[in-house]
Amino acid sequence: MPDPRRPDRIVYSKRHLVFLGLLMFLLQCGSRSQLEGDIRTAAFLLNLEALSDTDEDMVATSHAMNYLMEGMNPDGGMDMLPWRMANQLIRSRVLDDRRNSAGEFMVAVDGVHLHTMEGRLPKAVYKQVSGVTHSVFGALEAKLVTLDGMGFSVCTHFIENEEAYVKQDCELKAFYRLAETLKERFPKLPICLLLDGLYPNKNVLDICAANQWSFYITLKDGVIPKLHAAAARQLAKHPEQSLDDSPAPGVYRHISWAINLDHEGRPANVLVCEETTLTKGGFVKKRFVWLTNARPNRGNATQLVKEARCRWVIEETFNVQKNNEEYGLEHVYGRVGHAMKNYYYLLQVAHTLHQLMGRGDLFPKLQRKNIIREFGERSEEAKALLAAIAKTTLKHFNTMKNFARRLAESFRTEPFSALATDPTALGAIQIRFNTC
Repeated sequence: MPDPRRPDRIVYSKRHLVFLGLLMFLLQCGSRSQLEGDIRTAAFLLNLEALSDTDEDMVATSHAMNYLMEGMNPDGGMDMLPWRMANQLIRSRVLDDRRNSAGEFMVAVDGVHLHTMEGRLPKAVYKQVSGVTHSVFGALEAKLVTLDGMGFSVCTHFIENEEAYVKQDCELKAFYRLAETLKERFPKLPICLLLDGLYPNKNVLDICAANQWSFYITLKDGVIPKLHAAAARQLAKHPEQSLDDSPAPGVYRHISWAINLDHEGRPANVLVCEETTLTKGGFVKKRFVWLTNARPNRGNATQLVKEARCRWVIEETFNVQKNNEEYGLEHVYGRVGHAMKNYYYLLQVAHTLHQLMGRGDLFPKLQRKNIIREFGERSEEAKALLAAIAKTTLKHFNTMKNFARRLAESFRTEPFSALATDPTALGAIQIRFNTC
């Protein structure tokens, strides 16, 4: 709509601009300039208005979108969007069958690098590289993860210095802030934290005990030697606290555990997995050790190892967001004001939506409906086509990149059907997860 103070200037609603930013990641444009080249179609405007429930006369420019991202404080607004989506999945009981063996939701915590620039910039963590000062921007992320590879952002705290600081911020300090927020957002949710080797200290254990959280914390070799030695002594004395397992052909595991050890004045258990994998180049050996308050035994040790190793999901999530150029997690979408944070949250929302769309059965259901409508359910042609339908959208398109490309093409060229915005029709559709 025109600005009454300046008739030559168009003022766009916040919803319009936020949804435009979300589409930049959802359609995997990869940059603001690429988005600018994709939005100048009539279908794009109609579809954007249908999603955002706005009535602008034209699509805003990427510069107008970025101006909002720079000035809009994400606290209490944008930063809540990823959590609200994950919380809705939890409250709707969609993820109930993806809890761990103790009935807890697994939450992996990890730090992620966003970008580094030369010079000393406000709020950045500084480091010296070959005598040159660099500003490092990063975040500590908590994701609800599942054994089948899904990861949904539930809490983010950026690693940044205050204006007047004595010591620099770091991942461990950010964890203490993140733990408070996580407890505020999920006061009664049963949670199991999956943490890396930075966290086996008294403060972290006290937080877990106070919040009644379970945990698996990676124990690196050479770290806390007394605990390693105590575990080794118990394992040598009690060889029955072990078992052998082969979860897949060519993969062999020796799992062992030590229980009721003392660490920082608290009872703790140590779980060990020694894995040997047969490859074309020979045997590859890996060793994993975790500190945990779960009590292993012969009946549950194999499952506990699977849950402890589920931390790979958050690492893989960041790997996808960084190395997929269309997401561009380390791309500088905006440097001024709050832009970096707002774009980060929109990227997490888009990635959550991609996972839900990729794992859902909506696309196969639509295919089935169209086939039956065209050929009839009992014809030979229909039977052959119905048998070939993939179980999930991701299976059909093979990769999310292919799916996003087709989604972007449709968004630019085909207006949504009336059913897409019909509340009655939408309420009658059930979308379920299928195994990929």
